[in-house]
Parts: sequence; C-alpha cells; structure tokens
Amino acid sequence: MGEMRLDVPPLEHLSNGIPIYIINGGHDGVNRLSLFVRGGVLDEHKLLQAALTGHMATEGTAGRTRGQIAETLDYNGAWKSVRDYDDWTEISFSSLNANYAATLDVLCECLTEPAFRQGDLVPIQRQYASSYASMRRKVKHRASQAMAQMYYGSGHPLAGEVTPEAIMALTAADLREFHGEFYRTSNMFAVLSGEVTTEVRRLTDATLGALNVPGEPAGWFDWSRFSMPAEPGQQLVDVPGAVQSAIHMALPAVPRSHPDYFKIRVLAHVLGGYFGSRLMMNIRESKGYTYGVYAYLAGRAHDGYVGISTECDTAYTWPVIDEIDSELRHLCAEPVPDSELELVRQYMLSDLLKTLDTPLSVGGYVSSMVTFGMYADYFNRQVETIRAVTSGELLEVARRYLTGDRRVVAIAGDCNRLRT
Repeated sequence: MGEMRLDVPPLEHLSNGIPIYIINGGHDGVNRLSLFVRGGVLDEHKLLQAALTGHMATEGTAGRTRGQIAETLDYNGAWKSVRDYDDWTEISFSSLNANYAATLDVLCECLTEPAFRQGDLVPIQRQYASSYASMRRKVKHRASQAMAQMYYGSGHPLAGEVTPEAIMALTAADLREFHGEFYRTSNMFAVLSGEVTTEVRRLTDATLGALNVPGEPAGWFDWSRFSMPAEPGQQLVDVPGAVQSAIHMALPAVPRSHPDYFKIRVLAHVLGGYFGSRLMMNIRESKGYTYGVYAYLAGRAHDGYVGISTECDTAYTWPVIDEIDSELRHLCAEPVPDSELELVRQYMLSDLLKTLDTPLSVGGYVSSMVTFGMYADYFNRQVETIRAVTSGELLEVARRYLTGDRRVVAIAGDCNRLRT
C-alpha cells in the first residue's frame, strides 16, 4: 500500500472570529457545512438537554414553522442532521452549491432565532421516549448502561440513565436555557467540505461570518473529579425472561493524545476488531457460543478504554467470559505472530484509506478532530504506528493495559438462569 497522508488544511477564521476548516475538492456541486456549538452531554443540567436543544433548534424559528423549514430544504435539495457529543453539539446542513444561500439563511435562523415551541417539542419527545423505551428492553442496552455506571461512577454525566419519563419531563424552557448558555458566536466552530467555490466561501462569510451572539466561551468539564473505573468488578443486571445475555467489559486505557494509544488500537483489532480476530475465531467460529464478539478502543480527549461486547445464549454466558479472559491472558503472555500482525496492519490501513475517498469524508474526519480531541497530525501518526509497531512493543502494551485487574464487567440477562 502506497503513501497515505492526510494534510489538514490550515485553520481559518470567519469575519466574526468563528474558526473554520475548509476542505475543498470534487466537482459535483455539493457541500456540507458542519457547525459545532461548545455544549454537549457533559454540559447538560438534564439528560438529553443538548441533543433536544440542537434538534429543536432546527424544527422551527421565530419566522418559520417546522413545516416551512422542511419545505425550504426539500425545495433546495438540502438536508440537515444534528448530533450531540461529549463537549459539542453538531448541526450539519448539506446543500447544492446553486442553492447554498437559501440553506445558509435557514441555518443561521435556527442558530439565533429558534422558537422552541412546546407543541413542536412534544412529538419529538415522544419519538425519543419510544426509542429509549424499546432500547431499555434489550439486554444489550442494559449491559452497556450498567458498564457505563460502573466505569464512570455515580454522578458522572456519561453514566446517566435516560428514561422515557425523564425525556417527557423536559420542557421548552429547559432547551431555551441550554441554548442561551451555549449558542454564542464565541462558542462555535465550523467545518466546510465538498466543492467549495469562491462563491460558497463568500456566502459562508457573509452569512455565518456575520453572526453576532455575544457571550464568553463556555468552560470545560472537570474530569479530575472522577477516577475510572470507579468500581472494578462484575455486576449482574436482571432481565427476567431474557433468552440471551449481553456482556459488556471495559479495561481502562489512555486518551487519544497518549503515545500508547495507537498501539492499543492495534491490540484491540488483534483481539476483536475484525472478522478474523482472536475472539471471533475462538468464541464464534470454534466454540459457536455467539454470532459476534467485538473489541474496540473507545477514545476521548480525556479518557479511553478497551471495550469488549457480545450477546449469547444465557447458558454460554460464563464460558464466553472465560474465553475472553483466556484471550486477554494470551495477549499478555506471548507476542503476536508476524503473520497475524501483518494481516491486522493491512486491514486497518485499508479501513483508514476510506477516510481519504472524498472531500466530505475528509471533512467528517476533520470534524472528529474537533469532537474527539484529535490533533492535526493524528491520521499520519496512526498510519506510521500501524506500519512500524512490532510484536514486542504490542506485548509490552498488552501487559500494561490488558491484565484485567481494573476491568469492569456488566452482564444483563435472566439472573435465575445465570445463577444456576
């Protein structure tokens, strides 16, 4: 595989000071403007406040109803999306260059003049509540929630349990409060990607660059108040009548900025990051205990852990955990064979190559720099590590992070069957 590089464009600023990355390329007359507001899950006073504020901001303004916004976007061939992260809320509008001015007008209205009509909020709340009610019936969700509570500890925003009742208890006033606290010009960041013509640049600065919402930048969440994992050990979550169990395991690792981060990511792939991984070959292919079992490195700007997850027939729950433990011990005892390491290298590099496919995919990657605390040379450093890391280095890193003495394990299933 030849040279793989991602050279992040220089950071620019709009006339009002909003930082912006511009990724120009392609000839299809399409662009995507992602606007990030510094206010996410870690900043919420009530669960889902960030997500619903972002969602409802695009559902109606002082001058447009929800239906009028949808009609305007449809007519101009544009579409929107909203997503909340730990520290940010992303509002993205994808547009045809020819109709970009109309799309920008809608976006800026949504940012500065959201109506937060209670009548518009209720049906959105019902959709969210129905979705969460459905998820809460699944052992997969229950195990994931229990693992988060064990790992982050009581009181941490990332361990909060969203319930349908909590969703329906949110009010339009709660959303206005969050909007007023975080939706300021000094709290915004933008990524513009696609075919960014001179006219698209001009319109962006003339519209988004003309916003003036006064206020100081928001502070950052104090991670030092928590120690992860808070409660190493194992927890059972009773789901009476469940025919399957879900297993979620976390082993503390390091933030994305740490020198060991990319090596741990290679180890996570060896363990369970692709179909030919050790967990899949052992637990699925050899033992037939589960349809799929996965390992991954969950990385944040201030935290990271190796996660392992699977679902299986309740009768196989403890054998599956035993096999996971066995594979962890194996990684800490013997070097990864060169042939296996080379296979993982090629898989990971091929997957990273997709990032470079289009300006929009590069724009998505640059957006993740904002939301996950990555640095400009992150992509290239990762490629270098994947290509250069040795079996000996991986063995050292495995012994440092994968010994399991600080792990948390959450198992959701029918406890009457699990205890027999």
